[in-house]
This record gives sequence, structure tokens and C-alpha cells, in this order.
Amino acid sequence: MMKPEVPAFAKPIVDPLFYVLTATSVLCAVLIAVRAYQMDYMQYQFLLWNLFLAWLPLLVSMSALVLTRVAWGKNLTFGLVLLGIVWLLLYPNAPYLTTDFIHLIYSDSYSWKNYDRNLLLWFDLVLFFLFSWCGLMLGYLSMRHFHSIVSHYLNQGAGVSFVVIVSFLGGFGVYLGRVVRLNSWDVLFSPFRLIEGIIEGINRDAAIFTILFGTLILIIYVSLFILGRNRAEH
Repeated sequence: MMKPEVPAFAKPIVDPLFYVLTATSVLCAVLIAVRAYQMDYMQYQFLLWNLFLAWLPLLVSMSALVLTRVAWGKNLTFGLVLLGIVWLLLYPNAPYLTTDFIHLIYSDSYSWKNYDRNLLLWFDLVLFFLFSWCGLMLGYLSMRHFHSIVSHYLNQGAGVSFVVIVSFLGGFGVYLGRVVRLNSWDVLFSPFRLIEGIIEGINRDAAIFTILFGTLILIIYVSLFILGRNRAEH
């Protein structure tokens, strides 16, 4: 049996945006170090861990692209389903970075009354925005990979449905992480706690939170997807 031709979406594996996000991530780490040097103590270092987690879904989706080039038949189907499940569990880590702004609001490092003359506040605002933006772009790129996979092996309608469903599942995942304080690895190490957290998360507040963040994820994805497609056509 001859190996099928490599899908167009899998060429190349490394998107140019990958390099931009890598450089942005390095910049984020440098800014954290600069802040620590200027303030003589480390603060917001948790952002680096959250950024690391935000990279994981992209690494999984890139692995899925590699799989489409080296496997076919049942092996490809099984591999893509397995990677898809892993990716779905990790995906909320990317948009989760947007919720870290809450730490900026409650920080006692500066006074909001004199915000116009407080350089540290503006520094931190840019810092948090860069982390947040990086997380959103990592999420966008990884979803685009699986969107392409679903559209190619199923159909365009399935691809659109995939994006919509995952956007709101991602919003619910962010809620479970920020409010219920669950982690992606709980599915392996604390499955019963995960189930309890999901049940606890079925309420009015969770629904509103999910709709808000799901809509944010969907709007950002659709906007960037259309922008990228229009650019490709020209």
C-alpha cells in the first residue's frame, strides 16, 4: 500500500509565527528578570510556568502535523485521536494566561491613584499583556493545526464545528483552572478531584464565565484565521 501524499497544511511543520512566539517568550523571560533585578526580589515568576504550560498544546499539535507526514491508515487515525485528546486537555493553558491580569489588579506593588506617574505599573501592564498575547497566539496556532486536520480528514463543516466547540470547551477549561483551581494533569493524578471539579463547575457563574471566555477565544481565532487566509490569497 502506497503512502498517501503529505497534506498541504503539514508543509511546513514549523509556522513562521512559531519563531515570533519563541522570541516573544524569551522577551517575557527577560522582562521578568529585569523586573527582579530592579526590585531586588522575584515577583510574577509564576507567569513563566504558565507560559511553559501554554506552549504544550502547540507542541502537541505540531506532533500531530508530523504524524500526518509519517503515518497513514489506522495508525494515523489512532495517533490523531490520541494526540487530539491530549491537546484538548492542555489547550486551556494557553488562553488561561489572560486571567493572570487579576494578579496585577490585586498587587500592592504600586498605587493606582498615581498611575500616570508610576512607571512600574506601566511596565507590569506591558509585561502581563505580552504574556497574555503570547498565550492567545499559542492557542490560536495550535487550534489552527487541528482545525486543518479535522477539515482535511472529515470536511469543512466538521472543521467549523470543531473550532466553535473547542472555543467554549476552552472557556470552561479556563474556568476550571482559574476558579476551581484544577490542572490539566489532574486527569492522571487526581481523576476523582477532576470529576468533582467539573460537577462543581456546572452552575450559572460557570456558564457565564464559559460564554465570555469562549466568545473571546472564538473571536480571536476567527479574526486571525480570516486575516491569514486573506493574506495567503494575495
